[in-house]
Amino acid sequence: MDAYIARQPILKKNMKIYGYELLFRSNSVEKVFSDTDADQATSRVVMESFYSRGLSSITGGKPAFINFTSRLLQENTATLFPKDQLVIEILEDVEPTLEIVAACRDLQQKGYTLAMDDFIYRPDYEPLIKLSKIIKFDFLLCTPQEIEDMMRQINLKGKLLLAEKIETFEMFDLAVKLGFSLFQGYFFSKPVTLSAKALSPLKINYVNLLNEISSEDCLDYRKLAMAIRNDVALSYKLLKLVNSAYYSLRVVVNDIAQAITILGTIEIRKWVLMIALMGLSSDKPDEIIKMSMIRGRFLENLNTKSIRAHSNDSVFQTGLFSMLDVLMDMTMVSALDGISLSGEVRTALIEHTGVLYDLLELATSLERSDWVRVDELTSSLRVDAELVSGEYLDAVKWCNELNI
Repeated sequence: MDAYIARQPILKKNMKIYGYELLFRSNSVEKVFSDTDADQATSRVVMESFYSRGLSSITGGKPAFINFTSRLLQENTATLFPKDQLVIEILEDVEPTLEIVAACRDLQQKGYTLAMDDFIYRPDYEPLIKLSKIIKFDFLLCTPQEIEDMMRQINLKGKLLLAEKIETFEMFDLAVKLGFSLFQGYFFSKPVTLSAKALSPLKINYVNLLNEISSEDCLDYRKLAMAIRNDVALSYKLLKLVNSAYYSLRVVVNDIAQAITILGTIEIRKWVLMIALMGLSSDKPDEIIKMSMIRGRFLENLNTKSIRAHSNDSVFQTGLFSMLDVLMDMTMVSALDGISLSGEVRTALIEHTGVLYDLLELATSLERSDWVRVDELTSSLRVDAELVSGEYLDAVKWCNELNI
């Protein structure tokens, strides 16, 4: 069965990753499933995707939040997954029948974590509230006052409150003040300010490095090695990447020049671009650079296997630089000023047009589980759903293997 799979980050107050919600949808928008068919579709996607790739490879070892219908709860589907890697989301349309409460109690007693999704208080939910560790409130569905009122109606002792659909830092601040400790939404992936901002000397060095490595001119390996050696953080990150599980080298590489030689011109451009972006992201959530890397790899894979319309350098850079404005807290035009990029990459990132932008929008639509837009883009790009999901999950696995 063709299916789309999306991964949405769940952050703690310190902007570190707590876990990921994994969302699934059948490829065809028009096809209508019965409840039974929907359960079977979800089960099949979950099982095929996670047992072939490994759940921890998709979430980087963090908990996976997965929606469970009434039938999946009663059939104990959750017990097929390790209890320390799974958070069972009880969907809002699950009725708290005696059978459902008994199934959830059994899962909780076995050590599984339960979460109530899109929570709206009802007195008959009390048994499920008591069994759940996490309560999720939708900040677009409810007003702050409604959320406060519901919070007063339940016993919050030992509960984690998760604010979802958080789209701005103002919403994030409000959720923190209300007592929430977990947050889901893309508030962290937008620039805090869209105005001129002075860069620190260290960040200027990283921007200069981005410019040099993005240029189409031949690389001066000696000059590059010297620049990396003079920066302890760069040296550490490059050697960590070269010695990561992705390369599986038989010996540990401790020399910068040797690392550059092993990687070669094409790969060293890619890795140094990522390392420089990591430097720019030092005061930002780690998830921003991870999402940028996943986008770059995802676009590169799709281009190689399906689109074949642009150079891999261009598509990788489009994904990798897609949140440069966020990392530098300025407009994309200002962020790209002085960085040598091809016209097609600039067109995609600044003007939001062209095939490269369509590829980027496919990645961002997938992240947000905007299935309708994903369908439109896969159709116009002539990419099938199975390829999209597979390459997305492989990009996630690739990023996790780098262990940045």
